[in-house]
Amino acid sequence: MKHSMFARSSARILAAALLFSALACHSPARDADKAPVRGALERLSELQPVDVAVAPVRDQTNSQRVPLEVFRTAFVESLIERRYSPLAPSYIDANWVEASFKGTPAPDCLLVVAVMNWDPTHLYSTGKVAITADIVLFEGGDTTGKVLWQRTLAEEVEMGDGRGKPPAAGTDLVPKAVRLFTQKALQALPMRDPVAARQAAAGSVR
Repeated sequence: MKHSMFARSSARILAAALLFSALACHSPARDADKAPVRGALERLSELQPVDVAVAPVRDQTNSQRVPLEVFRTAFVESLIERRYSPLAPSYIDANWVEASFKGTPAPDCLLVVAVMNWDPTHLYSTGKVAITADIVLFEGGDTTGKVLWQRTLAEEVEMGDGRGKPPAAGTDLVPKAVRLFTQKALQALPMRDPVAARQAAAGSVR
């Protein structure tokens, strides 16, 4: 009986130790994964914006080698996945004056992205790309509008097998890495709700 009780006690201690170890290993990753979101989130929910102007992406790195159009295209695609309707970049560029959109009608909101770190030097050795960007969604067509949503995300995008083995060589690795980053960055952006948008539109007509 004593042996059995000792075995159960030892098993509980071992299980607790393993659980604590697992939590210790995974908690920092979860915390790092939750980059804080700021902004007028209630206003964003009320507005339910449709048309989004994605401004030309800014390179704020020392190397000045950020693939700007790749980032812009990836953010456009990720916004579509969140049920928003980004305006065509060519149309935005044709109406982009002094860091603001001057087209008519004005978009519901403006997405401004600044890339602060871009390090793909280990992409073909370990499959990792380090990216940091500040993403801000402004109400209206320029940066004087209310900040509806903002997030600064520093992420190490994993393109390999997770064990240090690099991905197979391919010309599309950089766009894929950027696309994964933009999806991660906009995961915290509320999915646009078409039903709520129709209700908001009906309320504004009355």
